[in-house]
Amino acid sequence: MNRKMLWLSAVGLAGLIILSAVLFLTRKPSFNGAVITPPSAAAEITLTDHNGKPFKLSEHRGEVVLVYFGYINCPDECPTTMAHIKLALDSIGESANKVQVVMVSTDPARDTPDGLKDFMGHFNSNFLGLTGTITELEKAWKDYGVTVEDGGETHSTFLYVIDPSGNLRETFLPDSEPSDIAADVSLFLKGQ
Repeated sequence: MNRKMLWLSAVGLAGLIILSAVLFLTRKPSFNGAVITPPSAAAEITLTDHNGKPFKLSEHRGEVVLVYFGYINCPDECPTTMAHIKLALDSIGESANKVQVVMVSTDPARDTPDGLKDFMGHFNSNFLGLTGTITELEKAWKDYGVTVEDGGETHSTFLYVIDPSGNLRETFLPDSEPSDIAADVSLFLKGQ
């Protein structure tokens, strides 16, 4: 009787170990941002960067693209979000070279190319400020559901995460922790 109990216990324990291993290996990653399910193709953004060069979102396939809509004279959400993105990318090391950060202007009357370049340079010289005609900007705002009022000073504050395949995968709020952004960007870079 003791041998039978010992044998059944061993079989049960082995079954639990196998089940745990299968569940661990097949689990889906846990994301920190607001996940968009199912992912959808990110709307094209065609604007001009702060260096005067054309920017097309679709030309950044193979990279994670972080898109934020804001303005350079913003006293709080815009610089906080850019600072959090900088900290997030600093923490993932060389992988950050496969991430493009862009801020689409919500205040084209005051966001000059030089002003955008200076603002973005405070965080990372590879971050790009984007602007364009009011028609081009309004299209980008509309495509991403961004409300812009009061001459650009009132605007939606989501950070949009686009995976290397060009799919809109999730959003973050401006007060999101840099470690949460870093963790999710790392997962997208690994093909999750």
